[in-house]
Amino acid sequence: MRILIIGGGPVTQELLKAFESERELKRNEVIVVEVDAEKAEEISKAFDVIVIKGDARDISLYESQIASLTPLSEFDAVLALTDREEVNVFALTIARHYGSAVRLARVKSVRVGEVVSKLELGVPIIVPTIISGFIKTYLQTLLQPRLVGEVDEYKIYCLTTSGTDKAVNKRIDELQLPEDVKVLFVFDGTRLYVPSKDEVIKEGYLLYILAKTSDINVISEIFKG
Repeated sequence: MRILIIGGGPVTQELLKAFESERELKRNEVIVVEVDAEKAEEISKAFDVIVIKGDARDISLYESQIASLTPLSEFDAVLALTDREEVNVFALTIARHYGSAVRLARVKSVRVGEVVSKLELGVPIIVPTIISGFIKTYLQTLLQPRLVGEVDEYKIYCLTTSGTDKAVNKRIDELQLPEDVKVLFVFDGTRLYVPSKDEVIKEGYLLYILAKTSDINVISEIFKG
């Protein structure tokens, strides 16, 4: 894939670290635009990416510096991840004009996010909303599992583990789960991933559990006790 990232701040650097840990940087062409010279140099030294020092508010950046490497229309994804909403929205507007396939922007305001969606500029990643959503889910599922969705005859439950839970500090394969019960995903506060059977469940994990015939009481007994 060809990926253009606007902004070289903490979000971008965490994303690059995640790509690097899974060897994605070598399989993809990634260009990062950063206005700060010192930060641009740090990223260039730390990661296998192309770094352009430039101001994302300058239209010539897209028409000359970036286009000389890869035309905007050929990028599979444009990610606007600076800490300034107006810069991110501007970058998405330019990317949409040139026909970039996937466009994501980091925004702080729900209203700005709604405008981005309404104008079809791309996908708004509304940071406060995402964080508050996770916190709400943690609180709602701390005492007992919560049904969050259904797929045909299967149900998806969510629960947060606490220090007194029966499943805490045990491997998934030690829980002797019924045949119809599977731990689909684990969110450990830093990442969402598919666990192996050897995964040790820790306090504070957010678990997404798939079940066919086992009801919420069975799920609660298995994990909460």
